[in-house]
Amino acid sequence: MRALFLSALLAGCTALSPIALAGEAGPDAVEMAALYYYAEQKQAARLEAETNRLRLKYPDFVVPADVYSPAARQVDESALWALYEKNDFTGIEAEIGRRRSENPEWMPSEDFSGKLSRRRQRVEMMAATARKDWMGVIEAAKGLDPSTETEVDLAWMLLDAYAGTGAKDALTSVYRGLLFREGDKRLPDQQILTTLQKSTRDFPSEDVRKAMGLLATSPLLQAGLAPVELDLTRKDIADFNADEKRQTPIAEGEVGKLRAAAEKGERLEDLSLLGWYDLKLKAPESAARWFKAALAKRRDAENAKGLYLSLAAGNRQEEAYAVAQAYIEDLSADPAFLMNALSLRFSKPDQPDADGKTVTAYSNAILVTSNADHAEILAWYAYNSRQYEASRAWFAKSLDWESAPVRVKGLALSLLRLGQKKDYAALEQEYRDIYPEIWAEIKVATPPKGRRSVSVEMPVASATGGGSGYLAHFKAKRFSACIKDISALEARGAISADAMLIKGWCHLELNRLAEARNAFQAALGNSRTQADAAYGAALTLLRGRLTDDAEAMVSLYPLAERRDREVRAEIYWQRARSAFDHKQYQRVLDALNARASLVAEPADLSQLRGWAYYHLGNRGQAQAVFARLNMHLYDPAAARGLAVSTAPIR
Repeated sequence: MRALFLSALLAGCTALSPIALAGEAGPDAVEMAALYYYAEQKQAARLEAETNRLRLKYPDFVVPADVYSPAARQVDESALWALYEKNDFTGIEAEIGRRRSENPEWMPSEDFSGKLSRRRQRVEMMAATARKDWMGVIEAAKGLDPSTETEVDLAWMLLDAYAGTGAKDALTSVYRGLLFREGDKRLPDQQILTTLQKSTRDFPSEDVRKAMGLLATSPLLQAGLAPVELDLTRKDIADFNADEKRQTPIAEGEVGKLRAAAEKGERLEDLSLLGWYDLKLKAPESAARWFKAALAKRRDAENAKGLYLSLAAGNRQEEAYAVAQAYIEDLSADPAFLMNALSLRFSKPDQPDADGKTVTAYSNAILVTSNADHAEILAWYAYNSRQYEASRAWFAKSLDWESAPVRVKGLALSLLRLGQKKDYAALEQEYRDIYPEIWAEIKVATPPKGRRSVSVEMPVASATGGGSGYLAHFKAKRFSACIKDISALEARGAISADAMLIKGWCHLELNRLAEARNAFQAALGNSRTQADAAYGAALTLLRGRLTDDAEAMVSLYPLAERRDREVRAEIYWQRARSAFDHKQYQRVLDALNARASLVAEPADLSQLRGWAYYHLGNRGQAQAVFARLNMHLYDPAAARGLAVSTAPIR
């Protein structure tokens, strides 16, 4: 190696001038090669002697600053790079300190130092972004110039940070630096499009459209702006829907573009947006059509609400009630809405009888909301169907929440029909002076003649009172105490399927999967508890990653629609994760597609979808997934996927 190094330098000597060869200007290449060689070999004594010799021969000689750089370049930095790949900055500092203790003149190469500084910045920005520590992102981004930055996802992080802190001027400056570059610094069209899509979150539609007009300089970019234009329309419609004061419709030419896109049915969100838009414009027939189309793609509580309201606004009360009944479980998360939607069957005497499921749902919604008006409606429903115990309890409940003469009257009538004269007398004494006009009516009222086939449930006891010991423990989330009480019942041989079901839930809450599975299995034999036990058993199996067993359970014991959708969504998720771990990427997509037909796909699963496309070689589809994820809020994993899928193939 040394011979080759010296011969290469000697070969260049033929180009030296006669003056240089004569030694008048300075040392020739051979002499300098020796100097570099002694430095490279760390022969300090010979290096010093050679330096002194050259100074004697050439009085103006100065040792070049890079004499030691060959040695620096030859140092093996593989250990540092290994730590770099792990983002082990503490380990890097320790390794650098160790090497400098051996050789104080040594420094890492400029290449390593520069890349290390950059890696630190990236890691700090990504960590702060993941925490939504926007000030931390801004602090870590010091020195980043949006007008020249080549790693655009770092600038996108900064956009999210300024948007999160409301720093409009700084936000505008970053957008300007990214979008309005010139010459070879101009961003690729795809990155311009992604940046414009992000800007729809931060600026009025009019401003974004002006920027689009300035930037649409190429046919490719102009074609790519169509999705951004649709995003702006979505934003305009969403803003209109959310602003109760706005009544002036958006230009139909703009809305028409979204209607055309929605007719293709590619995005569920478009169907819902247009449904709420038309409902606000008092076009219930059109709104109902959009909501029905959305529900045909996926069950969803918000779209069910929209369909109910559209039908009710069109005076199609029976159809609206049928929607509420069909989506009882989905709407239970909004008890106030569900309560009002179901009240049709209870508020008018000429209505058909409600079924047991509806009575239960209506009762539960009343209790959750503590709504006195609806408690009164249910009480009269019970009274008029001659269910006097239930009417007495519900009238008392409504009176507890809000006093009114009609509620006192209903409670008094219920007590009379039950023959509870002592309680009636106490009630009259309490309220005679408050509501004097009702008592004469009560004394001449005739008993109702109606009867309903479905029982009205009594108001349930509070979580801390009433019922057997284990049930009170369960409601209070004292799961170990609950299991202890049930086990005592088992020891005496007095155990019911209901108790075994509760025991299963307690064990599951404590993550005792084997015990939970046994308890649920025992409750499967009773027809009354079978559905709940199958649901609990399926959840237990899924928590234990026994995916196939969980699927077999729900196939053998069919669940209610909402529960079945929940369980199968988890089954498909576990299968997608397992397939990805085994590099079976088409199976990942198959499982995710099956899951997406049941429930909305969250960001983490969309990332899995993007990587599956990437590993299958479908870079265009992968890029589309990651770009969509990165459109509204920065996510480090999605940004990495976008960067990888858009990178040139080498």
